[in-house]
Amino acid sequence: MELLKSISAICIQNLRKWKTDYRIWAIGILAFTMVCVYVDDINKISTGLNEPQPIWIYPFLYSQFHTKLIFTLLLVLLFCNAPFVDSNQTFVFMRSGRIRWLCGQILYVILASGIYYIFLLLASILCSFAVGAEINLEWGRTLTTVANSDAAWNFGAPFITIENHTLIYFTPITATWFTFLLSWLCGIMVGMLIFFCNTLTKTKSIGIIISSLIILLSALADRGFPEIIHFSPISWITVDKVDVGNLTLNPSFGYCINVYLAAIFLLTAGILIFGKKQSMDVKGN
Repeated sequence: MELLKSISAICIQNLRKWKTDYRIWAIGILAFTMVCVYVDDINKISTGLNEPQPIWIYPFLYSQFHTKLIFTLLLVLLFCNAPFVDSNQTFVFMRSGRIRWLCGQILYVILASGIYYIFLLLASILCSFAVGAEINLEWGRTLTTVANSDAAWNFGAPFITIENHTLIYFTPITATWFTFLLSWLCGIMVGMLIFFCNTLTKTKSIGIIISSLIILLSALADRGFPEIIHFSPISWITVDKVDVGNLTLNPSFGYCINVYLAAIFLLTAGILIFGKKQSMDVKGN
């Protein structure tokens, strides 16, 4: 019990710093702005069709390659300072011990990633309510029309794309849940990768570079090289890039989940193994 309390306290201390961290505020403002832009584009279509604004837009929020890049790069910005060392952390490190401190930082990555994607979900719902969305457990005519026609182009929102099989094989609730789950696991993986690389190299640049290259790989998978999608974990954070019923060449849910969990486990093990041998000094501050 004492171990869990110590690890939780270290994690919560990091979260409390968000209130005075301008980087976190900048991430929140940029992410919220991007959500508002997407909702506005959907609203253009809804207005043109004389239909109410759909509320369940989160599963499509970052399905386009450029929005996927932006939202995931914001996640890199969230974890760019891993292993989260500052003057206060040095004192915490000395009081708690190396392993507890590392476990607290790992827990922080897990919770911070979840909070980020919950924020996007809530922002999409709030922005939709602001432009007249109604509570509805169905996809609605706007989204089905976009999926089956050129309505997005016709009403001035050419970047909005919705795969019809997502609407057919998922309810709004299940699509939202699976999108969040895949995104959360991917976010943890990205955070752990930055954490591991920065810990191993004692810099704050190598992790950012490697994770950014993996994110850019998703753009290649989405824009002309679909055969590499099995090796592009960032691509799997939206359900349109995951296979349902062996109908596409995309990886299955089981494949995606297993790869994420395996990567998280290996990176966590690497952080604990190499982190306990490293000093607190990290270059590149």
